[in-house]
Amino acid sequence: MIDLRYDDKIKEWIEENKDEILRKWIEICKIPAIKGEAKKGAPFGEECAKALKVCASLFENEGFETKIFEESGYALADFGDGEKTIALFGHSDVVPVGDGWLYTEPFEPKIIDGTLIGRGVEDNKSGIIASLCAMKFLKDNNVPIKSKIRAFVGSEEETGMSDIKAFSKEQDMPQVSLVLDADFPCSVGEKGICHLVATSGEKCQDIIDISGGEAFNVVLDKVKITIKYSADLESELSSKIAADDTFEIEKNGNHIILLAKGMAKHAAEPEGSVNAMHKAAQLLCECCSLCENDRKIMTEVAKALGCPFGTTMSLAHNDIRFGKLTFVNGIASLKDGYVELSFDTRYGSTLSPDTLEKNVEESFGKMGWKATIKNNMPGFSIDDDSPIPEILADIYNAVTGFDEKPIRLGGGTYARHIKNAFSVGTVTKRADRNTPFMEMPKGHGGVHQKDEKIDIEGFFDALRIIIHYIINIDGCIK
Repeated sequence: MIDLRYDDKIKEWIEENKDEILRKWIEICKIPAIKGEAKKGAPFGEECAKALKVCASLFENEGFETKIFEESGYALADFGDGEKTIALFGHSDVVPVGDGWLYTEPFEPKIIDGTLIGRGVEDNKSGIIASLCAMKFLKDNNVPIKSKIRAFVGSEEETGMSDIKAFSKEQDMPQVSLVLDADFPCSVGEKGICHLVATSGEKCQDIIDISGGEAFNVVLDKVKITIKYSADLESELSSKIAADDTFEIEKNGNHIILLAKGMAKHAAEPEGSVNAMHKAAQLLCECCSLCENDRKIMTEVAKALGCPFGTTMSLAHNDIRFGKLTFVNGIASLKDGYVELSFDTRYGSTLSPDTLEKNVEESFGKMGWKATIKNNMPGFSIDDDSPIPEILADIYNAVTGFDEKPIRLGGGTYARHIKNAFSVGTVTKRADRNTPFMEMPKGHGGVHQKDEKIDIEGFFDALRIIIHYIINIDGCIK
């Protein structure tokens, strides 16, 4: 599946263009494209609209026919005029940054030891740059592609995907799509994703404010809780947290401020994460100086947040294809005295969306809480008889020297809204590589974490693979 004539050209082209690729990549990573207030021409906020326009201009400046659909929040760039279309999907929006970055500021991307660091450098500005580079390589080298190659740049992937939903209504569906926002060799299915908010049955009395988290799909790693002041409670809290530097307390007038820190991870892969609200609830429910009503509520919160796989709420489910259900809290707040907790739940195909919703509502109902489903997107699986996954796996293994098989994702990508779509990666290791990947402390370096990073050599290896993917798909598309 690897055409050596093209493979040598790809490696030469990458070497010749590395500096310019990195320059463009860094520039688009400087834009703080976090969803904001909707305005005319900027449905997801001004920064998201700016990022979309700047990313679209990269394609336009290379001579690709480019159009921005402002109110729908996406842009398209085309190369070639084939009857069939191979589409490449990426998104320019990012998740909130959090604080505690060690290596650089979130929107001041920096290269350290062959690693690019900054919010969005992998998720998903790398996908946009990979799309641009793949199309430019095909054009620069006059590769005889029969299909039209189309790049999609979205601007609301992280918070609702209304951009891709609009695309699916407004545009013709590509024959094959690569979503450059996952892992190699390719994904052949994704879990369902359900977002819900759980509300306590009773109002808090001593606790007067809770504020933590910014997104459904990131494990809550920092929370601030404001409590009515009492000397006994201050003394008890001080004693309980004396040996734990993940907590802080301070007196502020007639209030006690409790700060708790955890460890963020993407909601699709919560292993090793620490939920800060869970830590705080465990602490407060054991404080005798807190009123009985609030201790009871904090006990319920601790139970709801007790396991990111839903075991403490009797929601555990293990799917034969997709593995464990995940049940992750990303936001905690107090509204009109009631505790509200957001949950991002991801589940396999053997659990129906209706059954999941019923189980969630019953489980919270037993505690006297109310669960409100915000949205519930079923997952999908590619047909087993599709030849494309095997082709992509063969290419990946030939380039890297590994022996990997197609995978199924816990993460949610644009692929769930597109027909015949395969999610792939934008960074990879290689069996014969000698240089190590950069190591960071726990809680740093991953997508949706502080100091998000991507290995530059690993990106260019991935780009080589992606170009081969396009050439081979073009050869077998029907």
